[in-house]
Order: sequence, then structure tokens, then C-alpha cells
Amino acid sequence: MTLSAAPSSAAPQAPLVPPSSAVARLPGHIRKLVPAEREVILAHLLRLDPLSRFMRFGGVVSDGALARHATRLVSGDASAIGYFVDDELRAVAELHPLGTRPGKPAAAEAAFSVERPWQGKGIGSALMKHLVLLAQNRNIAELQVVFLPNNGPMRNLAVHHAADLQLDDEEMVGRMRAPRATFFSQAREFIGDIFAVLSSASALQGRMLPPHLRGN
Repeated sequence: MTLSAAPSSAAPQAPLVPPSSAVARLPGHIRKLVPAEREVILAHLLRLDPLSRFMRFGGVVSDGALARHATRLVSGDASAIGYFVDDELRAVAELHPLGTRPGKPAAAEAAFSVERPWQGKGIGSALMKHLVLLAQNRNIAELQVVFLPNNGPMRNLAVHHAADLQLDDEEMVGRMRAPRATFFSQAREFIGDIFAVLSSASALQGRMLPPHLRGN
């Protein structure tokens, strides 16, 4: 799950919330996150309620561990996609390349965090589609999602995207194939990168204004 967590003998149960239809019906937008948004990512992680934090990282994690995770997310080889509402980051999807394995396809782990008021609205599924595009353009053939067996929403997400599920020790592992890169997939990401830079710069400028001048 990309972060070491303290073990717990009594893992809480995540509610089994069926995803609703399209994220397009919700306010906000989805875009790639840029390195300058480390504090924005950390603020999102700190807003996760205890159950959502537990389910995201597979155990109890401290605020300090979240800070280190946010730093690694923007400074390493990982990629991240964010869902924003009124310039506030409400959900994150992460793509973490896994080490190469002889005779095995290139693989990456996908991880998701969605703040409680935005769960069960199809945001995770919409973010997954963007992660598939990133994997596709990085020659990653296999996407993996790792989650606790009692994490109903993640199990729903994996099944929805036709992942093969298996129990590995005390975790569920879902594996799905990513398509090959094409000119159009690369063009889509390039256009998305331009939007991400412009949008993040605009949001940063807005956060620097006094509260009464921000417009929301």
C-alpha cells in the first residue's frame, strides 16, 4: 500500500458503498498533480477521517508519516492525479512503479484516497481511468491495487475495472492490464499536463490572496 502502517488486530469495516454514475455530474475537475503541490496533497491526507486513513494505508499511520509520504509522492518516480472542487483537493490517485522483475511485465501499484463527503460518488473510478492513461504512456503493462479484504469500496473499484483478485497474506491484490501507448494517449496526457501547470499556478496565486479576495 506504499506506506508502512502500524498493525491492528481489529481492522474497522469500510462501508460497502456502490459507486454512483459519472463524476461529470459532480462539481470540480480532475488533473495531474505537480511537485509544487506537496502541501496541498498533505492537507488532503490530513483531512481524511480515521477510517479512511486506515483503509488507505492498511493500518494506523501518524501525521508525520503522511508528511513523508507526500514528500515522496512529489519527489520520486510516482505520479498523482487529483480531484479538485473550488481549488480544494478532495481525492488523490497515486501511481507507484514497482521494481522490474525478470520475465514479468512492467507493473505499478495504484492507490486512492477520497475524503469522506466525496466517497460513493464514482470519483475513484474516474481517477482510475486517468491512472490507466498514465500507466499506458509509461509502458506499464500491469496495474495493481492492494487493499484490506474488508475494504468494500476498493473491492468494488477493482471489480468494476475487471481486475483479477486474489488474497495475498492478509491483503487483497487486484491486477489489471493496461493498453499499449498510442499517439492519441500521449497527446491526451500532454494536453493534460498543460492544463495541470496552468491550473496549479492559478490555484497557488489564489491561495496567496487574502481570504476576502479569493472569491469563495
